[in-house]
Amino acid sequence: MATANLRKGYLLGLATFSIWGMFPLYFKALEQYGALEIVTQRVIWSAVFGSLVLLVWRHPGWWRELLAHPRRLGVLGISSVLIAANWLIYVWAVNHDRMVEASLGYYINPLVNVLLGMIVLRERLRPLQWL
Repeated sequence: MATANLRKGYLLGLATFSIWGMFPLYFKALEQYGALEIVTQRVIWSAVFGSLVLLVWRHPGWWRELLAHPRRLGVLGISSVLIAANWLIYVWAVNHDRMVEASLGYYINPLVNVLLGMIVLRERLRPLQWL
């Protein structure tokens, strides 16, 4: 059972990275549309699909639960805007032949996240994590 789950995990990871690697080709095919229009479509359809998934999984009270915690709603709103800005810049970069810059941004992003965790959340890295 564990071996089957491990194999399934590797295959799903490979599929995910393959799809992610093909995104620039997809966005390049949509070059005639603006980056804002592409990202707006993505946001709208993601919201529709996500809402349907929550309904199918029978979580009808998720919206009330979210509204009951204004701080969570605020954090979700801020993170949504930041993710949308990230995608807008990425799609713009692909459609304007700035793939090297977009790739470097995604390469550096985890390092910036660690740095922000250290500064904002005062997290400490263990010695091996510095490598």
